[in-house]
Amino acid sequence: MKLHSFYEASKDLEAYKPGETPEELATRLGIPRSEVLKLDANENLFLPQSMMQEILREASEETDPRLYPSGESGRLREALGGHLGVSPRQIVLGAGGDQLIELLLHALLKAGDEILAVTPTFSVYGMTARTMGVGYRTVDVEEGFSLNVEETLSSVSPRTLILILCSPNNPMGNQFARDKVLSLAERFQGLVVVDEAYVEYAGYSLAEEAVRSDNMLILRTFSKAFGLAGLRIGYAVSNSDLAEVLNDRYQMPYPVSSISLKAGLLMLERIGEVRGSVEVAKRERGWLTDELNAMEGVTAYSSDTNFVLFSLTRDHEEVYGELLERRIIVRKIGLVPGDNHGCLRVTLAPREKLERFLVALKEALE
Repeated sequence: MKLHSFYEASKDLEAYKPGETPEELATRLGIPRSEVLKLDANENLFLPQSMMQEILREASEETDPRLYPSGESGRLREALGGHLGVSPRQIVLGAGGDQLIELLLHALLKAGDEILAVTPTFSVYGMTARTMGVGYRTVDVEEGFSLNVEETLSSVSPRTLILILCSPNNPMGNQFARDKVLSLAERFQGLVVVDEAYVEYAGYSLAEEAVRSDNMLILRTFSKAFGLAGLRIGYAVSNSDLAEVLNDRYQMPYPVSSISLKAGLLMLERIGEVRGSVEVAKRERGWLTDELNAMEGVTAYSSDTNFVLFSLTRDHEEVYGELLERRIIVRKIGLVPGDNHGCLRVTLAPREKLERFLVALKEALE
């Protein structure tokens, strides 16, 4: 069979497995899907579902699905440029951050090249590199989750063309010091990709620095603070030359659907409500962190995102399973630098949902 070698090679690739879905858990427990509390994927649960459905209705009413996207992409780039204080020519739209990661690697790398990623990090970087057959190397953050500039640069090889860092970081939750990130960009000879998927919840963005730099690109998304995870809209911000080459020479035609583009535009028109939801999430983040740290056997880490990472003295796999039995899904992370026990990650949510989570966690730890 001519596909035999393809199937054999695929055995060495890691699948993206986020865990048991709400539908699977509900079926296993014999309960309605509505009884499952999903706190594992860092969606924005503070934006009312009614508002999001209204956005979808308006987007669908103003879109003719028979036609390919036309001016919608340009209008969204214009609106994003105004929102970020950059030119629309410095923005690349994509079908979620994942598609933009694939686009970047495909455009910039060839066999024999490699990526260096500051880890822990978003798993899709390593997965994409391996599917493309390019090298993927890592350098860990220090204990306390800080960025070591000298160690990172010393890990660079002549083959390293892209340096990846998530800031704010997933899964740790912290934003790296601004001066350290900029120092890396100034001293690294290749492209520095800063993944800012959670930046609305943090203290600063490097988007304006990226458009003035010849070797920095920022990745952003509508999946987190803007509440459109299901519509898959990502975007990159870089200098005009790089953005135009990616847009004109490498991006696929019509990568984002008309409805998604229109919904993104409508969300930018309601930026006040988005920012309001972020402020509520940040208040709940402080409250949840304090509540977790008050529990025996739990250590919650400081976060600049819409999730909280916490370490357990109990086996984290067992606690994760106990939470599932109590109809709550969080994310299983495991060990991170400086942790000897194992961690779980929980998405921020309105207070009543977090209270339900805390009750279940206390029961799981007894």
